Amino acid sequence: MSSETKDGEEKDILKATQVYKRTANLLDLCGGWILPGQENNEDLTFRTLWKQTDPAVKESQDYVYKDYTQDGKCGPAVPTSKHGLICQIREKMSYLHLYNHSEDKKFCLDLWSYNGLVRRYDLSGKDLHGPVYTDTEFSSLSVSQDGSKVVYVAEKKKEKSVSFFAEKAKPGETRGGVYDYAESWGEQLEKCCESVICVLDLDSGELTLLDTLSEVFCAKPAWCGINTVCLMGLDVTCSKHGAIYCWNRPGCLYSYNLQTNCVVKHTPERMSVYMPSPCHETGKVAFLMYGAGGPHRKYMYVCVFHGDGSGEYEIVGGSLFYGKLSPSPWIDSLHLLLVSYVGTKSVLVKLNVMSGHKENVLEGRYGTSSLDILDQVGSKVLFSVSDLNPDLDKNTRQRVGFIDLDRPDEIKEFWNSEQSGKQAISCKYTVKSYIREGREYNGILIEPGAGCLDLKTLIVFPHGGPHSMYTTSFRPDTYNLAQLGFTTLLVNYTGSLGLGADNVGLLPGNVGDMDVKDTHHAAVQESAGFQHVAVMGGSHGGFLTAHLIGQYPDFYKAAAMRNPVTDISSMVGISDIPDWCYCEAGRDYNVYHPPTPTCTDISTMLEKSPIRYIDQVKCPVLMLIGAKDLRVPPSQGVRYVRYLKSRGVTCSLKMYPEDCHPLGSVPCAGDSLIHVYLWFMKHLNLSSS
Repeated sequence: MSSETKDGEEKDILKATQVYKRTANLLDLCGGWILPGQENNEDLTFRTLWKQTDPAVKESQDYVYKDYTQDGKCGPAVPTSKHGLICQIREKMSYLHLYNHSEDKKFCLDLWSYNGLVRRYDLSGKDLHGPVYTDTEFSSLSVSQDGSKVVYVAEKKKEKSVSFFAEKAKPGETRGGVYDYAESWGEQLEKCCESVICVLDLDSGELTLLDTLSEVFCAKPAWCGINTVCLMGLDVTCSKHGAIYCWNRPGCLYSYNLQTNCVVKHTPERMSVYMPSPCHETGKVAFLMYGAGGPHRKYMYVCVFHGDGSGEYEIVGGSLFYGKLSPSPWIDSLHLLLVSYVGTKSVLVKLNVMSGHKENVLEGRYGTSSLDILDQVGSKVLFSVSDLNPDLDKNTRQRVGFIDLDRPDEIKEFWNSEQSGKQAISCKYTVKSYIREGREYNGILIEPGAGCLDLKTLIVFPHGGPHSMYTTSFRPDTYNLAQLGFTTLLVNYTGSLGLGADNVGLLPGNVGDMDVKDTHHAAVQESAGFQHVAVMGGSHGGFLTAHLIGQYPDFYKAAAMRNPVTDISSMVGISDIPDWCYCEAGRDYNVYHPPTPTCTDISTMLEKSPIRYIDQVKCPVLMLIGAKDLRVPPSQGVRYVRYLKSRGVTCSLKMYPEDCHPLGSVPCAGDSLIHVYLWFMKHLNLSSS
């Protein structure tokens, strides 16, 4: 390497690290609560939780609280530690913090008030269960209507065992079970094997474990009456499959009566149930439900369990919906507030559970921005507004808003005014529409803003899933790439969510063809005026990246992949989601009786895979792999690089030993993005000068 080339690379590294650190240091909104006043419940304060990262100093994120008053005043940022779950006790104007303490392996529940820590419950000291669940799929922290009890989920206490050669087994210990295998729920949930529902009396400190059904894995418990808890029960009579990002696992809605110890199942078998959300006042429970199996993410029915003793539920409106329920979505006994994903954005929808009528409550006010619910107390809603393009004066990439749905014209907004000016470098984005073979789909084009270098290079960036979607919510990766001079095209190809329920079903059996052609069609449409076109993607986006550089080797000049699927046929036996391999290849799969792959299954999966185009690849390839990935085995990317190198294709492989599928840790996220930038700069012969 010449001294001139080395100096150029050092300049690129310096620029990339400066841009990344500047973005990482911006506060990133990740939670919020509506707090009643100490003397007047209408005198509200809005507490928000933000994360901030300095990758040069720490390998973890810092968290701060910021409080806003109704008159728009903002308090100082107060450092805190965000690990675990937080839940309010509105009746006592206090909140609870449930967490595992990694250093001493304790798990605790803290009760806080306006005056500080009131009481710490040492749950590990009671020795009744294992670590508490704080993940996004199974965890819950719910307070009873009178504020006296709390319900949560934990790992069942494991039976202690010693070696056959131990001199003596203590009381309660068994011999020879040290290496017993416990089946988990896969990627990022490997410590979730057997759950237990726990009820803690906040006054007495008494902890009770609910005697639930052995054939179900209990999750997401919440109070739906004074003595009744509703929960999601996943069927474990079949083998466990990876659960994170997967809404199609078979399970039912159950209720548990604490007085009678009676467990009742309320929904049919062979269905998927998700996000049970009760109404304290009526005992009704809203939840999402659809048939088990098939695509991992799909449109579902909004259902309501009446909780009136009849044990019946009904589907609201009869139409399918893709979105989510908050833990407390009930506006009143007749209306829910939902987050619905439509096109390229998320909106807030008011749903009448009797008539099925839907209303976009803030329609037209926020343009193409995406909304989400932070907290809700009846008609009072604290929400976030996120945008790909920050406002230079107010840094409106993430705003906090408050609305009382009984007075919808009175909306209050808050933002971090101290993060204005030079920190919030702008980018431009445009929502795009495409039509191919009569099917409509969309994308988002993100370009460098005023004052940024324009490298005249388009990076095509299809999403993973494949049944997921890009929205207009702020993305640090594309924002950083825009500041560094790249234009990024996010593609929502056929099969993406946000395009309608029928659209999702078009892709299974057509992966490697329909999604590839959609993405390439969009890339060709947008490529005019660019000197170079590159492509990048992760998971199924990496699958498409490998397909694109193999099927269109003269169009794409460089590529980067994160944990890509390169050969479905070799992944089916070792991934935590074998059903995905069958579903997306268009083959039948029974989760209750998983099939042994036939020759036809294997040949079909191979036919859909990008590995079959390996001989046509020309462009340099950067491969980013998480060594602990249980979703897409590391061997998928490693093997692909090995084949490319043997064919003389320029490659580089980065292996992150402590990361899994998302490559989301602080050191890994920064390192991988900067490597992508340097790879494209080098192999497209670009200059940042």
